[in-house]
Amino acid sequence: ATDNWSMLAQWRQIIRALSCGPSWRSATKGSSVVRALGTVQIMVGVFNVGLGPERVETFPYWLGVPFMAAGVLSLLADRFPLRWLTGFSVFLNIAGSILSIVAIVLYAVHLASFTVIGMCGILDETNSKNCIFLANLAQKLLRGVDITMIVMSVLQLCVCISLAVLGNKAFYYRRKDVKDVVIQQPLVKDGHMTSPGA
Repeated sequence: ATDNWSMLAQWRQIIRALSCGPSWRSATKGSSVVRALGTVQIMVGVFNVGLGPERVETFPYWLGVPFMAAGVLSLLADRFPLRWLTGFSVFLNIAGSILSIVAIVLYAVHLASFTVIGMCGILDETNSKNCIFLANLAQKLLRGVDITMIVMSVLQLCVCISLAVLGNKAFYYRRKDVKDVVIQQPLVKDGHMTSPGA
């Protein structure tokens, strides 16, 4: 039983040595900020996935998966501040900011080129008026969705940049803390010095 307990204590020491400690939390001014931003990333990803599969042509619904992954990884890096997890979170947030720019461009192209008026075709007078009315209504709704997704992509861009900066600050403070600890450690323990003059 004592061997298992000592093995567990060694694993705890290894985990503590690998972790960033409180530096990620201090760099983010509290973990509630990271939790809120990670939740926003997941929400934007869910919107992308949920609104996209109906309109496949240029609608970038597939961008929802990396957005959700960046959010989940940011939440995990906040909860478990391991150095490699924080680094991977920073990388994924940088990639997420690039993909946010791609999403903004694709949604703008979709907004400019998408039309449903052509679905009506040539019908008799009464059906043609009803079809054009419904097509215009659908066009307005779909444009509203595109504008909403552009705004959500801009929000995702801001959140990804913010979390990438916070993660980089966590790395900086982690290295600074380690250097300070090394500098502050005494070279010789007190009380064990022997010299001819003592």
